[in-house]
Amino acid sequence: MDLGTRITSIIHKRDKAGKEIFSVAKTFPMEAWMMQPISFSAKDVPMNGQAHGYQLVITLLIKEWGVKRILVDSGSSVEVLFYDTFKRIDLSDNILIAPPYRIYGFNGTITIPKGEVTLRVSDGEGYLDTLTTLCVVDIVSPYEEIIGIPWIAGIKGIASAYHQKLRFPIYRGVVEVVGDTQAARKCMQVAVQQNEDMRSRIRGEKNKAKEVKAGEELEKVIVHAIKTYEVGEKGIL
Repeated sequence: MDLGTRITSIIHKRDKAGKEIFSVAKTFPMEAWMMQPISFSAKDVPMNGQAHGYQLVITLLIKEWGVKRILVDSGSSVEVLFYDTFKRIDLSDNILIAPPYRIYGFNGTITIPKGEVTLRVSDGEGYLDTLTTLCVVDIVSPYEEIIGIPWIAGIKGIASAYHQKLRFPIYRGVVEVVGDTQAARKCMQVAVQQNEDMRSRIRGEKNKAKEVKAGEELEKVIVHAIKTYEVGEKGIL
């Protein structure tokens, strides 16, 4: 997976022993309206063909705050709330509960969560209203939140980045949340720049380390030459 176009890479969580932890959506008794067929057709494809290459980015409410850059990631097994967003919606660290796991998948690194918090996630239209446990992480991201497999399964929804829609059943039919292609494009551009900055920083650190090592080797050579010279001078005397 090219991290130049994505900051995520199958985000999942593991315990301290490295064993993967799977999040399972709460199971409720199935009702008839929950089993309505959900489908997409050619009519659902965005008019702008370039939108097909974007990830699905939507807007939802967390508590009563509008969060506009939510990545719907069908490869993630954990719901993530970025710490900048957590602070923006005026929440305090003392409500965070320390989780017994670490997050894997952000740019190929291990991330230690700041904690978990359960918050109300809704669409503001009365169709969607869930209590969702979010893992709060303090890393730089163009997104404000990531919702993954457990949340999508919990609402019995289907997400399609190709069609730029998230659809889910309610007792009156099937409703949808439409993706924001402009936000998705901006997030992708920021993610590319962030990854390029990270690569440049890593290259700089490696070059600096090489220069330090070369300097140390040169210093050893000079010290050795001086000692050899001093020994030779003493031998002549």
